[in-house]
Amino acid sequence: MVALAVAQVALFITLRGQQDVVVDGVVHGQALNLTVTLARLVDTSPPAESQRLADAFGTRQSCAYVSAAPPADHKMNASESRLAHLLAERLHQVEARQLQITIEPLARSAHPCDQDVAASKLAGNDTSSGKPFRVVALAMHVPLKDGRWLTVRTAIDVPGFWNRAAILSFLFSSLAVAAVVVVVIRSQTSSLSELAIASERLGRGEVIPPLAVNGPAEVAATRQAFNTMQERLSQFFRDRLRLLASISHDLRTPLTTLRLKAEFIEDDVVREDLVKTIEELTLICEATLAFTRAEAVGEETKLVALDELVYDIVSEFRMAGSNVSAEPLPSTGYPCRPVALKRAVRNLVENATRYGSSARLRLERSSDGILLSVEDDGPGIPEDQIEDAFKPFVRLEASRSTETGGIGLGLSIARNIIVAHGGSLVVFNRPSGGLSAEIRLPNAA
Repeated sequence: MVALAVAQVALFITLRGQQDVVVDGVVHGQALNLTVTLARLVDTSPPAESQRLADAFGTRQSCAYVSAAPPADHKMNASESRLAHLLAERLHQVEARQLQITIEPLARSAHPCDQDVAASKLAGNDTSSGKPFRVVALAMHVPLKDGRWLTVRTAIDVPGFWNRAAILSFLFSSLAVAAVVVVVIRSQTSSLSELAIASERLGRGEVIPPLAVNGPAEVAATRQAFNTMQERLSQFFRDRLRLLASISHDLRTPLTTLRLKAEFIEDDVVREDLVKTIEELTLICEATLAFTRAEAVGEETKLVALDELVYDIVSEFRMAGSNVSAEPLPSTGYPCRPVALKRAVRNLVENATRYGSSARLRLERSSDGILLSVEDDGPGIPEDQIEDAFKPFVRLEASRSTETGGIGLGLSIARNIIVAHGGSLVVFNRPSGGLSAEIRLPNAA
């Protein structure tokens, strides 16, 4: 675009220099020679013959006359001054400051001589041809030896400001520059577009191959930095999962030992209390191990029919005797990690059936993405405790029993999975009663 702007400015400057074109035409044409020759003839001829000589030199494009009165004062511009100096050099005995040169559009000139010339040019030119020319009047006033003034007025054709040639030249040059700009911009932005798509996929938790390091230096450096960032994030995630798995695994042996020792406690109440606590800790360790193992597998992203995934979950819970239903679902394909996503939805349905008597699933697709909601008719959650429900191992169920309240990982795991897909999970109390959990997934890149 900068190159196109420069081309436009260059064209404008060229067209603005048309006064110089006029001067060059005068220098190389007959107007200057005519004026010099006529001035010398009039100076060496009797005064009575002056006008006859001037009339004899007249043509269809020029006229000349001798007058006693000097021309009106006129401050010459650069082009007119240049022409005055050239004329003075040829006249020898006249200085440039003594001359008067004017250049103005012929149509604006009120001099009778110019009007005659204008009428002559209109009669002699084919105005229907659409020739891209305009006419200017050039007046050269030369002082004679006897104090009189010789004036030679000439009409000169000058290319118009927006003539056909200029317009075509401008269009072709603009198209050429625009084509080059488009090609360059596309070559530069294609790499950035690929980088943006890769970033979006990484944000959804997909496993993507390293990007090819190519393109301009800045783009190549950015792609290399992206590859390095992805590798570091993956390594950090793997290390964290490995640490969690190790801790959970290492706790199993001492928990088993505690369970065996608890069996030898004679006090039944203390023994049952301790065994229940140990079983709860064991369940937490097993759930953590299962979660870390599932995440460590690095499930590949696949195009999945979400409606079929929801129907499968509904069928599983119905077979187990739970009251779970789904509204008629639209056929919805979506790239995701199906095992992980299915686990997230299953956790939400488990919570709905645990705290309410039924669960209803609804799937919608819009321009903003995917909406999957799970509704129940349970007591809901106090508004000030909704965010706490997503914290690991937090149970809002008053009995604190693992049979009725779980171990407090369901919502936490579900949110982690949804966030890893680039989406969000929110829960809120419905005005009509019960709780609604909404999964929102972005449109695929």
